[in-house]
Amino acid sequence: MSTRTVNTQSPVFIVAIFLGIALFILGLGGCASTAPVTGPGTPDETQLQHYEMLQSAIETQSKVDALAALALLQADVSRWKVPWPHIAKAWADLATLTDSVNKEDWDLANKQFLDLKKYYRGH
Repeated sequence: MSTRTVNTQSPVFIVAIFLGIALFILGLGGCASTAPVTGPGTPDETQLQHYEMLQSAIETQSKVDALAALALLQADVSRWKVPWPHIAKAWADLATLTDSVNKEDWDLANKQFLDLKKYYRGH
């Protein structure tokens, strides 16, 4: 007759596994961001400052300053917590405005900025 040892999982080990899974699931639920949601119509203070920088650069026809402000606005858009189509539209709008600034077409850039401001700032 052979002696066989049956290894049974200890109850502590099983409880630890279930506890770990439960904590993981609770952790996933608690990962919601507490940062304010920004997006079209809901800019935060930083984004408002970037709009003002762009407006000033367009008014003074400063290509370097306008491109810097546009880069900051693109970074703002990447922080948005909105569906992807809104982000894609914003990037396309900013790319169109960037093209006007690069061409130094200030009348068109100003018109595009005002349209952008109405849509993305909400007023």
